[in-house]
Amino acid sequence: MATMASKFGILVGGVCVITYSLRINHFPQGISVGDGLLFLMAAACFGVIYVLFAASLVSLGITLSPAIRAVFNVFVWVVKFFRKRKVDHTYTLAPFQLSAVLFALFSVVIIWALGIQDSTAYWNLPMLSVGLYLLYSVYASSGNKIKKIEAVKNTVLHTAEKENIVQLGDLEKLRRDQLFSLATILVLPLLIGGVSGQLLEAAMRTAHVRVEKPVIYVKEPYSSLLPKALTAKSRNAPKDYMVFDGTVVLFKGFGKTTVVSFPDGTSTRKLEIPNDQLIIENR
Repeated sequence: MATMASKFGILVGGVCVITYSLRINHFPQGISVGDGLLFLMAAACFGVIYVLFAASLVSLGITLSPAIRAVFNVFVWVVKFFRKRKVDHTYTLAPFQLSAVLFALFSVVIIWALGIQDSTAYWNLPMLSVGLYLLYSVYASSGNKIKKIEAVKNTVLHTAEKENIVQLGDLEKLRRDQLFSLATILVLPLLIGGVSGQLLEAAMRTAHVRVEKPVIYVKEPYSSLLPKALTAKSRNAPKDYMVFDGTVVLFKGFGKTTVVSFPDGTSTRKLEIPNDQLIIENR
């Protein structure tokens, strides 16, 4: 599961770096071989953050599993009561695991941090964690059945269980269900989490592609295009440069230009500045 998640994380990371470029309406030009390595680093940053995000939501669901199981049992009882017949359980819910608590605490911190910017995260991410827990239960239950079937098939002794191995389940179907549940676990947070934009920005900050609240030094003629109100008069600028504060570096490190965003009255403007005309100071 971890192997597939790591490979998938790098793949999703590459896609999301491109998505971030489209999000800010900028695609770097003149990319060199060195920029390709930076691209892989940025993709890896998002991959690690995203896989950790998905794993923490699954862990939150596992931590809440006693309550989920209780609600699920009530639901099954109601179905049995009205249908008047036995309900077959193809899969079983995953049990509570103490090791998941640490990641669950991490997910609470993530939900709190994301909820500050978007209050819908306070309810849709916990609901998402319940859905991911159910998918994880399918994955774990399928894996347990696969192990049992393979153990029975490989046993030397001829037993009644080996003779009726078909009753244990369809091995190929179990493998398909396991793969589908894992793929859905990895994709679902990105599609319906509602916080993909915030995750993208966090990953880009981690890779130092995006810089919040930097101090930038800009040469003419580009310095004249920035609002004079953002001039940082308390700082000394090198010769031929002007210093500005209150901007956001949206995209740097790839290609020959850097994208800077800054407020201008009631709107926000973006400006592409050649790298040799710009100095960025991180705070």
